[in-house]
Amino acid sequence: MIQRLMHRLLGLFATAMLINSLVVPTATGQDQSAVVLLYHRFGEDNLPSTNIKLDQFDAHIEELKTGGYTVMRLSDVVDRLKSHTPLPEKTVVITVDDAYKSVFTEGWPRLKAAELPLTLFISTDPVDENNPNYMSWDNIRQLQSEGVDIGHHTASHLHMIYEGKETSRADIEKASARFTAELGSVPELFAYPYGEYDPGLKDTVITMGFKAAFAQYSGPAAHWSDLFSLPRFPVNERFGDMNRFRLIAGTRALPVDDITPLDPVITDDKNPPVFGFTVDTTVNGLSAMACYPSHLGRAAELVRPNDNRMEVRFDEPFPRGRNRINCTMPAGDGRWYWMGRFFYVPGGTLD
Repeated sequence: MIQRLMHRLLGLFATAMLINSLVVPTATGQDQSAVVLLYHRFGEDNLPSTNIKLDQFDAHIEELKTGGYTVMRLSDVVDRLKSHTPLPEKTVVITVDDAYKSVFTEGWPRLKAAELPLTLFISTDPVDENNPNYMSWDNIRQLQSEGVDIGHHTASHLHMIYEGKETSRADIEKASARFTAELGSVPELFAYPYGEYDPGLKDTVITMGFKAAFAQYSGPAAHWSDLFSLPRFPVNERFGDMNRFRLIAGTRALPVDDITPLDPVITDDKNPPVFGFTVDTTVNGLSAMACYPSHLGRAAELVRPNDNRMEVRFDEPFPRGRNRINCTMPAGDGRWYWMGRFFYVPGGTLD
């Protein structure tokens, strides 16, 4: 299903270039958003859903080095988002979740050789359990000494929505104690396991003192984004070809506000959700926008109550578990606007 949607999006990319040339870009030389990439495993070809092949990753690095991008540290990008300071055009950040051993043996050596920064979000339990598929604390300390930033990813990599606020807080506190013991401090940036969050969990993360928190739905992070549900583009071998990589790495965040609903958790009586947003008046060519619910296999209907209000309508309810809607349109200069939203329907199978 997702693969068909991606193929359709790539087709639209090719056919919309004429429209693209007519859309006025939002800025020259600077942007208000950054693309945050999310990897997990490197060269573990028997696990394609979370792995990137090494030749694919080498090609990604080459593109980032030669394609006019500015690759920044995640903490620096967060600081600029918080202060609404402009970012260089085509800013990209590289993140990795879960501290698999192949990050240490394959991923980081390549990034280090290319002088590209990395943020690694770690769940502490697998490291403490000496799982052979994960790094050790000595490995992690070595990466930190070589410039890798460490992020917080809970202790047990739990499903936080399912487990609830109190269990989630206890799990975060457990990991924070282990970070303090092993690394001397608690990371300032947090990543939700599986990208799952709700308003109560966001409040928990805020009150625990984190600077920002990241999910796993597609789209650039922008000045107008919620700092505690920031998007990241997942990258794996199934969706790691160069056409898609160039597409996502060059995207701009669609400037929007008045997003409804704010709560991503969808109950049965509100499924499908009445999803809508208002696009900034500086954006031209809204008739070229298309929005794709992850389960639908096609674009949803778009209703425009006024010139800049977009309402996404579809009849088929989201299935149980994690879901997404991606909205895209040409942004000029061969680039695309992209806005993604995460939705969760309780009751699905945990994975």
